[in-house]
Amino acid sequence: MPFIDWKSLSRRTRDHLEDRLRTRAITEDDMIELTKWIRSNPKVPEGDWCKDFGTFKLVGHAGTPSTILSKDQPCYGQKIS
Repeated sequence: MPFIDWKSLSRRTRDHLEDRLRTRAITEDDMIELTKWIRSNPKVPEGDWCKDFGTFKLVGHAGTPSTILSKDQPCYGQKIS
């Protein structure tokens, strides 16, 4: 199982995630939860995955996060805890 290497994300991916953080109205509390999860250095599946934080969802493929969904958008890929 891969880990997410947040420091190696492409500029395009980082810009996209930052844009989604703004457009999905992610709160400060949401950011704290996301930061805690990132700092735990979580393992993620080789394929598509989704981490549901309750108020938003982070979706990715292997070690690369790809987008942030609102809580009402359907999640795709393997759900991780």
